[in-house]
Amino acid sequence: MASNLDFFVAFLLGILPGIGILWVSLRRFDRPHVDHTLFDDRRVFGGLAAGLVFGTVASVLTLSLSGYESLWVFVAAVVLEESFKLVYLNRRSYQGRFDTTFYGIPLGIGIAASGVVVSAWLSRDTLYVPETLGLLLVLSVSLGLVNADTGSIIGFGASRKEMWPSFLRAIGFRFAHAAFLFPFILRVDEPFSAISAATSAGFALLVYYYVYHRILPGTLPEDLRRELRRDRRRAFTPRG
Repeated sequence: MASNLDFFVAFLLGILPGIGILWVSLRRFDRPHVDHTLFDDRRVFGGLAAGLVFGTVASVLTLSLSGYESLWVFVAAVVLEESFKLVYLNRRSYQGRFDTTFYGIPLGIGIAASGVVVSAWLSRDTLYVPETLGLLLVLSVSLGLVNADTGSIIGFGASRKEMWPSFLRAIGFRFAHAAFLFPFILRVDEPFSAISAATSAGFALLVYYYVYHRILPGTLPEDLRRELRRDRRRAFTPRG
């Protein structure tokens, strides 16, 4: 019974921040903000499910090799995750579609959530200690943001049929994020572990600001961008 509760708490820690990020990211492109939804719900949830499955397999594989504490295994895990996004989002039915940018977000969130669930499960002996819960929550936000960032960037490249430039940008962001996060992964003493997790989340949030304001609206065709701007002006116009 206790193990079921631990897993449920671990799952909530992984998925709830990600769902929040997903909602904030896509709500502008759904009704009532636009006349019609600009993405396919089935592809959104399909990407989330694919990310959860792949993230679980990748996390278990990484831990079986020697754990995230090994620098080279950690680097390989990052490259593997971004490569999966590249392959998934550059399938024939996704390439050249403006909405592919949106589907990179749930895909990345699923991968991030699985990693957090595994981390929380491994910390189940101290899971209900406030400091542990707090750090895992920060980790969940940090990984959710950075994976949503790179998923949307790779998706944007797929929408423009420019695979490799977007992939290299995503890898660069992930390595920069990993540099902030790695002391936390190594479980250094406090307060440095908390500082590591917090700075990684801050970096991911800065990249997310760029993604939110440039990448996501920038993927839309010009006519849809005009419609979005028109609807936004209409929403802020006082009704007389």
